[in-house]
Amino acid sequence: MSKRLTAPVILFVMVVGLASCSSEPDSGTATATSTSPDVCDSADDLRTSLSALRDVQVVQEGTGALEDAWATTKDAWAQFADAARAEYRDAVDSVQGEADAVEAAVDAARATPSADALGTAASSVGVFLQDADALVDEAGARC
Repeated sequence: MSKRLTAPVILFVMVVGLASCSSEPDSGTATATSTSPDVCDSADDLRTSLSALRDVQVVQEGTGALEDAWATTKDAWAQFADAARAEYRDAVDSVQGEADAVEAAVDAARATPSADALGTAASSVGVFLQDADALVDEAGARC
């Protein structure tokens, strides 16, 4: 009877022992889940630019303010996208499509200022801000 009890106990000890070996500090996991310093630095710059773009009051400040804020944001986005593309390729590509839509909408608002053009620009900016913020938050959480 003791041999019947000994085998399950030995098996249990072996399983627990193996599990404890695999739960040693994750020497490789920290690197795999942390974001590179370039991404972290450019994320901070982009976050600042996104905030400034969000604060633009086109009606009060004019399309020039939108163009200026977008130019700064576009540059910050390009730096962040370059730094983050290896880690966040799909998200970066998606937000890049939205950045392209903002660029087209801002160009259209500059070429033909109208309520419709400004509405399209505002809508494009809103989508870009939402998704760029989400990506920056995701990357920033791993800094």
